[in-house]
Amino acid sequence: MSVTTGNPYQQLARISGLEVRRDEPMARHTSFGIGGPADILVIPQDTASLLEVVRCLDAADIKPLYIGNGTNLLIRDGGIRGVVVKIAGALTGIEHNSNQLISGAGEALAAVCHHAAQQGLSGMEFAAGIPGSVGGGIVMNAGANGGEIAQVLEWVEAINAGKEVKRYQRSELDFGYRRSQFQAGRWVITRAAVALTPTTPSRVRQLMYEAVERRCQSQPVSDQSAGCIFKHPPGDYAGRLLEETNTKGMQVGGAMISPKHANFIINMGGATAADVLALIRQVQDKVEAKFGIRLDTEICIRGEDM
Repeated sequence: MSVTTGNPYQQLARISGLEVRRDEPMARHTSFGIGGPADILVIPQDTASLLEVVRCLDAADIKPLYIGNGTNLLIRDGGIRGVVVKIAGALTGIEHNSNQLISGAGEALAAVCHHAAQQGLSGMEFAAGIPGSVGGGIVMNAGANGGEIAQVLEWVEAINAGKEVKRYQRSELDFGYRRSQFQAGRWVITRAAVALTPTTPSRVRQLMYEAVERRCQSQPVSDQSAGCIFKHPPGDYAGRLLEETNTKGMQVGGAMISPKHANFIINMGGATAADVLALIRQVQDKVEAKFGIRLDTEICIRGEDM
């Protein structure tokens, strides 16, 4: 169902605390800098306006695409037919309660890490340097340096299928490697709490500094990318397989396998989603031909082709 005209769009435009944009280029909302236009992009400013959006779209039988900072996302060149709801930038704020940090889904992971260091709370060091929002990190169960969000998560508040905000304990949620039940798009995260371990601020800052240093030395942090492209296959590392098939520097159009880390594709300037997808297929074919393993993508790929 199109929402560029007619009642659903009019209803969205009347929601208080909601920014509504038509024909919005999604390249502006992804770390890749790639993506065609969304028919409608909406940015709620608080939980109340987000809840109204969810109820409005559900009543119109419209399933939107929910995004955070777009750091693990490739939008195809044809863009998104329908509605994109951007959580990042709103639903922010961090509360400190003993060894617990509570943050809005739109808060940056980097801000939570910084706050944890200020308070001398350990456990978020693995996330230092990971771009993206808290909500997006939970959806993807983001991780690095041997840690992941699910390890420190205590509870999540989300708008559920009944269109109500409900709190879920971590034990109720099905997390796995770069996987969560939130990826089905039926629930929308609004807030979350992590339980950390008290120590000294200097110790946490040192550990976070070391994590960021490792990231800067091994990953193309200054280039436009969407993070790691492929998941690790069982018992192995995607980066190792890609290194051994000599994929570094491979290029299609403006998209190139990073010379610094073979599991990153970088936008050299003017790259299209078609370039990225063609490059993904090429390296998948090379790895499969040499090792008999078909690498699965870690990034989320959404939208329509041109």
